[in-house]
Amino acid sequence: MKLVTYEVGEQERVGFLLDERVVDLTLSFAVYLRKEGEPTPMKIAYTRIPPNMLEFLDGEDRSLEAAMKVFEFVKESFEQGKVPEGLNGERVVWAVNEVKLKAPIPRPRLMVDFSTFEEHVKMSFEKLGMPVPREWYQVPVGYKMNPFSVIGTDEPIIWPSFTQLLDYELEFGICIGKRGKNIPKKKAYDHVLGYTIVNDVSARDMELIELKAMPLGPLKSKDFDNGTVMGPCIVTKDEIKDPHNLKMIARVNGEVWSEASTKDMHWKIPDLIEHLSKDQTIYPGTVLLSGTPGGGCGLHVGKFLKPGDVVEMEIEGIGVIRNQVVKP
Repeated sequence: MKLVTYEVGEQERVGFLLDERVVDLTLSFAVYLRKEGEPTPMKIAYTRIPPNMLEFLDGEDRSLEAAMKVFEFVKESFEQGKVPEGLNGERVVWAVNEVKLKAPIPRPRLMVDFSTFEEHVKMSFEKLGMPVPREWYQVPVGYKMNPFSVIGTDEPIIWPSFTQLLDYELEFGICIGKRGKNIPKKKAYDHVLGYTIVNDVSARDMELIELKAMPLGPLKSKDFDNGTVMGPCIVTKDEIKDPHNLKMIARVNGEVWSEASTKDMHWKIPDLIEHLSKDQTIYPGTVLLSGTPGGGCGLHVGKFLKPGDVVEMEIEGIGVIRNQVVKP
C-alpha cells in the first residue's frame, strides 16, 4: 500500500494511492465497517484511522491492519466498477491531479540523516583534504534534521539567501511505524512501516565552512525552509521485496544527472535501527535517511542547481518527487 497525506480545500487527510487515484483512508474505513455491520462506523473509523498521519501511525500494527483491510475492500470495489462514497455523502475517491500531495509525514517526529554510502563519504573527505576516518566503519553516524523544513512533491524549493552553490541529494527514506528501544538487528524490520524518497537540498558553500569550522555535522547548509523534500508516498514494506536492491535516479530538467542503487549502502537498515535505538526509544513517525549514494548529488557530477531548474528523484517501487527551484 502507498500511504499519502493529501490536501483538499484546506484540510490535510490520510489516504492511499490506487490506480492513479487517492482514496481517503478514514472515510473508506467507515464504509467498510458499515458493510461489516458495525453500528457506529464513523466513530470507530476516526478512532482507529485518524485523518492525521502521526496519529494514524501511533496506532501501530492495529491501525495498519485496519488500513490493509480497507485497501483490499476498495481494490475489490474498483475491480467491480464501483467507487465508494462516504456514509454522509462525502467524496472518498479523488483523481491524483485533483488534490495536493503533501509530504507523507508532513512533520516527522524525528529525522536522522545517516551516512551509509562509502563512496560519497570518500568524496566528501577528499574535498576536505582528509582520508575517511577509521571510526566511520565502527558505528553508523549521522545528524538530526529539522522536521519543519519538510515539503512534498510539486512544492517549490526556495533558494536560501546565503548560498551560491545549491545542490540536491538523492536519498532513501526508512519510515518507522512501531516504537521500540534497544532493538536488535534481527527484529529491526518489525519496526519499519515502509519507505519513501527524500531530496536533502544542500547549500554546499555554507556546508564547507561549517564542516571546516567544527566537524559537528551541518547546520544552516541543510537547515532552511523548504529544504527537505519527501514523498510522494510511504510504500509499506510488504511491497518492497528487497530494500537493499532499489534503483535510484535523479534528473534535472529531464536529464539524468545521477544513477545509483541502495545495494551500495555500507550500513544497512538493521544497523541504523539498532544503533539509533540504543538506550533511546524511537517512535512512529521517525524517518531515517540513507545519506547520499556515490554520484547521487551535483557535487559528485560537477554540476549545481540554478533558479528555475526542475529536480526529480525516483526510486524503484516508490515513485517520483518533482520540485522546481525558485529564487525569491
